[in-house]
Amino acid sequence: DNRAILAAKGKLKMPILAVGGEKSFGPMMATVMRAGASDVTEGIIPGSGHWIMEENPAATVTIVRAFLDKK
Repeated sequence: DNRAILAAKGKLKMPILAVGGEKSFGPMMATVMRAGASDVTEGIIPGSGHWIMEENPAATVTIVRAFLDKK
């Protein structure tokens, strides 16, 4: 379904924040999102694995806030 929609309508054009934990998915989150979106901002939460809000809430809030403030 995703391939058919992507072929028919193209990539998402709205800004996307792709956040991954440094010790988990890291920059791969943005790589995956770029397959379906053209305006992807990468965010990596230092010292965090899969549970970014539990492992580093301050950094998570900072990255999300910076993304929302600039858009």
